[in-house]
Amino acid sequence: MNTSDVVTDGCGATHVGQRNHNEDAYLLDPDCGLAVVADGVGGHQAGEVASAITCEVIQRETAAGRPVEQGIRAANREVMAAVAQGRGKAGMASTVVVARFSGGDYELAWVGDSRAYLWDGQLKLLTRDHSYVQALFSRGQITLAQARSHPRKNVIVQAIGLQEDDKLQVGINRGRLEPGQVLLLCSDGLSDALECGALSDILCADTPLAARCEALVDAAVRAGGRDNITVVLLPGTAPANGAARLEPEVTWSYDPGSGEYAGLPELDLIEHSRGPVPGRGSAPGSAEPPLPRQEPLRTSPAGEAEAARAAVQREKGRRRNRLILWFVAGVLVMASVAYSLGIAASGG
Repeated sequence: MNTSDVVTDGCGATHVGQRNHNEDAYLLDPDCGLAVVADGVGGHQAGEVASAITCEVIQRETAAGRPVEQGIRAANREVMAAVAQGRGKAGMASTVVVARFSGGDYELAWVGDSRAYLWDGQLKLLTRDHSYVQALFSRGQITLAQARSHPRKNVIVQAIGLQEDDKLQVGINRGRLEPGQVLLLCSDGLSDALECGALSDILCADTPLAARCEALVDAAVRAGGRDNITVVLLPGTAPANGAARLEPEVTWSYDPGSGEYAGLPELDLIEHSRGPVPGRGSAPGSAEPPLPRQEPLRTSPAGEAEAARAAVQREKGRRRNRLILWFVAGVLVMASVAYSLGIAASGG
């Protein structure tokens, strides 16, 4: 298999969703063995400019023989510099997920909440969102279902154009795309709109890859599709080369046959038993108002992880206070009952 074969046979599609304009961008470059999905952040702050610059710079750096991570970091610097040069607006940024192929082997790199999934009869998430809700989910503070409906699910803590280079966190994963497998790159407009069962039903269809690509976008639009929706599908079609199989790290997987997930973080049962994290379905007034996508979480110089940890600690403190109040109320009720029984006994 040549470097370009997987990307040559790949396909992409994008849709504006319910937005006024499309801030997503995607790129397929067979000569570089490169596939990119970039999701512009900023709305009126020219997110589409940031996503376009991100694709352009990663393609340029990859064509020059530089590693994918280096290309992402160059894109980060150029998006920041573009504002000063009059291209775009202050506050623009982009998430990104990149697949770089050498034969059937690939390297994934990402920033933000654009994702990569592997389909091989199961749906396997190969990326880990740089987001506020991902921090809660990874620590077992919320379930996957709660993460999907959390009012802050689109608050990201990393994006191209928002951090200085030494603060930018680039996720990396590696694997080999085997025959019959499909690699899916997407913006959060797809992953937010469709459950894993719906994704699996389309990916397993015995239809051309381009038809499945369009079907994913169409399904997300029909499901509500409030955000821009972008999908790239890449097929594993070549025979194995005899080398040891390169398995990617799997964040979690979904089995459409059983409907079961594997690899999810264990819930913090003590915290979980105190009630759901504020979000959709909570009691009126209990949830903090959602933050818009164009207001990414700004973090201190201590780093994004520290900010997420602090948010979790605040949540724990609020729950601990509620538990103390319930405990005190319970003690008072029991004391009242005991006092009443004592009076009754003495009167008898």
